[in-house]
Amino acid sequence: MQQDKSRRFSAKNVIQYVLMLALACVLLYYSFKGISWGEFVNSLSDCKWEWILLAIFVGFLEFSIRGYRWKMMLSQIDPESSFWPSYHGVTIGNLANFAFPRVGEVIRCGVVSTLKKNTTFEGAVGTVVAERAWDLICLITITVVFAAVCWNEFGEFFRNNMMDPASGKFTTSSLIVIFSVLAAIVLAFVLTYVFRDRLSKTKAGKKVVGFLSNMWKGMKAAFKMKHKWLFFLLTILLWGSFFLTSLFTIKAFPVLAGLGWKDALFLMVVGSLGWVVPVQGGIGAYHFIMALAASQIYAVPWNDGVVFATISHESQAVSMILTGVISLIIYTVLKRKIQPK
Repeated sequence: MQQDKSRRFSAKNVIQYVLMLALACVLLYYSFKGISWGEFVNSLSDCKWEWILLAIFVGFLEFSIRGYRWKMMLSQIDPESSFWPSYHGVTIGNLANFAFPRVGEVIRCGVVSTLKKNTTFEGAVGTVVAERAWDLICLITITVVFAAVCWNEFGEFFRNNMMDPASGKFTTSSLIVIFSVLAAIVLAFVLTYVFRDRLSKTKAGKKVVGFLSNMWKGMKAAFKMKHKWLFFLLTILLWGSFFLTSLFTIKAFPVLAGLGWKDALFLMVVGSLGWVVPVQGGIGAYHFIMALAASQIYAVPWNDGVVFATISHESQAVSMILTGVISLIIYTVLKRKIQPK
């Protein structure tokens, strides 16, 4: 029976992986369809690589900022938490996302709970949920403020490519289904809380209640930090690093070099939406949406837009993969030392 469950689980994972990979390939195909590879290579040779190196360097700083910010959240559930386990968790999680989308959030909780015995996996998950909630709030806030201030310049792009297509897909019946599913999830959590004493007496229920309890503690603890001002400062610095990466990448391309901070902010928001799409490392989705933005807003030829999107994505991917591999090696060595012989 256990073998059958593991087979089904593995088959499910394989199917999900293949579907995500297929989506990435389809998006890559449409991004590179009709590309003149001779012009593609020429555009690469025109790139100012010193700006790309600066963007990669900012990427390294970004991971350190995210690692320290997460360490602050973890310190509320484990006072002995330190920077390096959190940093290794972040970078290994980034690396894992190139293999399977969103699995990195789970992987990094496993990394930090292994390196720090007083940090529970469930508690770490709670802090990650809270951290991602803050990032989502920041993205929504930046997008709304940016759209309000610069709608005359960039509003048509969002309306034509995101708002109008989405409005056509959400029918009354689909909205009912969505709200019904959300209501069922909320009801399940409420019932689990109300009957937690009864559920905790069963083996399976004890695990569920324990998991939700630890996760809730992690989320609450994240909002009880002593130095909240530092958390908010790090959050501002984190999004500032995203902006600098966008700005430096723009300056690397002659066809876009004349653009300013508003354009860098616009492309940062668009690029963030590309990374959100659940495909391996944003591959395909990021390329397509960035090339689309460059061609529609700045009248850049599609060929040059794809080159811009490719260099922009791969410069971030290089920093993620490099730091992830180094952290994975260090984690493997540390894990062997921690585990009893």
